[in-house]
Amino acid sequence: MSVFSFDEKTGSLSLIKHPVDSGFPTSGTELIELFEQSSYCDFEVISANIGKLFAQSENYQEESLVIAKAINASIVINIDEKNMLAEATITTAKGGALLSMEDAQKALADVGVKKGISPRALDTFLGQQLEQPAGSVYSAIVAHGRNPKKGSDAKFVRLCSTAQDRVLSPQATEGGKVDMKDLGAIITVKPGMALMQRVAATYGEDGYTVFGDLIPANPGNEYQLQPFEGTKIDPNNPNMLIADSKGVPVALPHGMRVDDVLCFDNVDVSTGHVDFDGSVIISGDIKDGMRVKANGDITVLGFVESGIVESKSAVTIMQGAIGRKRENDDAFTCQIIAQRTISITYAQYCDIKTEQDLFIERQALHCDLSARRLIRVGKADDPQGKIIGGNILDAIRVETGELGAPAGIKTRVLLAQNWFELRDKQIQIADFEKILASKSASLEQARDKAKTIPSAAQRQLFLDKITANEQQIQARAANVQRQKKLIKQKIARLLATSRLKVNELMYPGVELKIAKETMQFARIYPPHLIHLSEGKITLSF
Repeated sequence: MSVFSFDEKTGSLSLIKHPVDSGFPTSGTELIELFEQSSYCDFEVISANIGKLFAQSENYQEESLVIAKAINASIVINIDEKNMLAEATITTAKGGALLSMEDAQKALADVGVKKGISPRALDTFLGQQLEQPAGSVYSAIVAHGRNPKKGSDAKFVRLCSTAQDRVLSPQATEGGKVDMKDLGAIITVKPGMALMQRVAATYGEDGYTVFGDLIPANPGNEYQLQPFEGTKIDPNNPNMLIADSKGVPVALPHGMRVDDVLCFDNVDVSTGHVDFDGSVIISGDIKDGMRVKANGDITVLGFVESGIVESKSAVTIMQGAIGRKRENDDAFTCQIIAQRTISITYAQYCDIKTEQDLFIERQALHCDLSARRLIRVGKADDPQGKIIGGNILDAIRVETGELGAPAGIKTRVLLAQNWFELRDKQIQIADFEKILASKSASLEQARDKAKTIPSAAQRQLFLDKITANEQQIQARAANVQRQKKLIKQKIARLLATSRLKVNELMYPGVELKIAKETMQFARIYPPHLIHLSEGKITLSF
């Protein structure tokens, strides 16, 4: 027969009789053992009451017989500082009632949580009450706010192919062979032909906090179509760029240009040097000693043999470029220079410079290469080309399959060399700050002297001049601070993005320089990535 009595209304567990009257149990220890073996073992024990029951007292009848109490599960909701997460913490029941879904939802509503509640997460969270020990505490995120999504920037979709597109992705004829003889005719556009379409920026998607407060989205950046030479905005569609003259289309960041086109079979002594204001397409080769210069794109379907190619736009050479072997510091007989992207299949003994990206499909042998951004040797997805010997004089990123050669041929790679120019600008700014500080000090001294001028009118005249000079210096100082911050950001971005990626092997004889840090390699290395970490050149395998 049980010695305990449970009151469901109050949740109290009591002894039916006082131990003095019943003679059982005989001690607090024995009572606790009975309690732990009973169905009420999860209840919260009231130790003070148990102690009094077994203490000698003449008025023992006045002592409470309540020895434990059923405690219901409880829940607390905490919200993070940004109001984007709601964390629920449950203290499990001690013999009392479990928390229901309605209880949890009410707790969330009581603190104002309205949005982002996950019914599945809440159900799983509540279900854990059956697995957790009595009186234990556990937590989980049960509601998430949503961050706003920035809108997409305006996009520009090209509706026609350029010379570079056609060369890099030639079309097959009916017989399956690639025909490039009529390339000039294929890519020529006529007046009225659609060149580029503008897709407007989107607004974005608003976010919200767990309290239901709206977080407005930032719309995408709007950019307008820019009609360049030989193009115009379609009078019937402000988002369409059309050709205004016949020629070869050239892609630009926010628009297109239509160049006059000059086509040659070969450039040799019979044609003479070429200097053209538009684009040039050569279906054959540029022969030894010849020079081709153009303001538009230059496209060569054959080889460049010890020639000079110079473009204010892009250069594409299908077969490759080869110069004569150099001795010591002899000048390169083959030079390729462009302000935009250079794409070439193969290069040997060449000096290649671009203000944008340089793409070499197969390999570069004993060349001097320079690009403002990326030098990639190999195909786009997983470059497997080779750079053997020579110098990479500047780039931010270099990607290749192999670097150097098993024989240990000296191969130099210089990245982020713009760092020196930016560092010089920092020094110039620091020097200029000192000059401004000196002038400010001089004006302060002049102000003190002006205050001693007896004539009020003359004194005010001098003070006004000093104030005007001070305002001028303050404006220049503010501009200097902006420049200083901008250059610091440029340096940080340059160092963070500069890297060398080798997808196959790097051989002995490679010398790498990133900004001012230098490292030489004397053994073979497997695929790896090299970058700056905490100012030091670091290899990641």
